[in-house]
Amino acid sequence: MAVSTKKSTDYFPCFVADASFMAAYLLNGFCDDEMSDCVKDMEYVIKNNGHIYVPPLFWYEIQNVLLYKMRSKKQGELVLSVSDSLDIIYDLQRLPVYTDLLPDPEIRQRIFEIARETNLSYYDASYVEMARRYNLPLKSYDKDVLKALTLSMK
Repeated sequence: MAVSTKKSTDYFPCFVADASFMAAYLLNGFCDDEMSDCVKDMEYVIKNNGHIYVPPLFWYEIQNVLLYKMRSKKQGELVLSVSDSLDIIYDLQRLPVYTDLLPDPEIRQRIFEIARETNLSYYDASYVEMARRYNLPLKSYDKDVLKALTLSMK
């Protein structure tokens, strides 16, 4: 289950989403191993003209997830077709996703410190830093990312 350690999107239709959360939303219905509780949060944001905040690396991560799903086989069949992937990319581009600017040296240093202190990858720490900087909930299915957010808030 995706967890947010800050204010609920029920009152504020904006959050930071990592690739695990967005992949679960985008692949819901295509892949039976994806979580579906993210749909409620996404529908609320869309309905209420909110935003989903992501760092620039998100676009590389999510495209890589789609490539992985296209290359994976389940019982001899591809998990995701090329056509399905292109539809997902089209749908993703229509979502209210705000891509943060490339981080300046100060932000990069904060990301590095979070990664070092919490044993996260630099990539994952960028989502934690962004959630802290914008004071937004962080939506993720990665327990280590959510734990790091909790630890970095102390």
